[in-house]
Amino acid sequence: MRTHGLFGDILCKPLTHDFERHSLLKKVYLEPSKGDIREAVISHSEVYGLLWKFRFEGFNSPESIQPFVNAHVLVPESERLPLPEGQFYFSDFENFEAVDRDGNLLGKVLSAQEMPSVNVFNLLVGTKEIVVPWIDDCILNVDMENKRIVVELEFVQTLMSS
Repeated sequence: MRTHGLFGDILCKPLTHDFERHSLLKKVYLEPSKGDIREAVISHSEVYGLLWKFRFEGFNSPESIQPFVNAHVLVPESERLPLPEGQFYFSDFENFEAVDRDGNLLGKVLSAQEMPSVNVFNLLVGTKEIVVPWIDDCILNVDMENKRIVVELEFVQTLMSS
């Protein structure tokens, strides 16, 4: 989120169900909005209010860590924590089929993401990308086992015509 202090610390908003997880992390990847993903070794981590505070090896000043303000801190998929029953990772939905009530293929899920007011699915329908809010009127069912979501066809048709 922002730098903190004089030693290159950075504050991060955790997006995990295990708030104490920071203490188990040793190596992560930093994904800035512009530029390449970079591996980073954590030399220190602690809880700072509702945030985590990290210090990475090789970053010893606020100026050195500044390029990573508002970057994503990524954890290798092999180190993902198991989720409690009924919870999921947004990345689990990539390449799910999007079908209508009758099971007819509409397209595929490109991604799912959290937005300020509602979570959404980004779908590829034909050659057009559309954003579908994850609300009961639009997403009728999420079938994790068969890797498909059931989408209200009328809603998709409205988006396709606009």
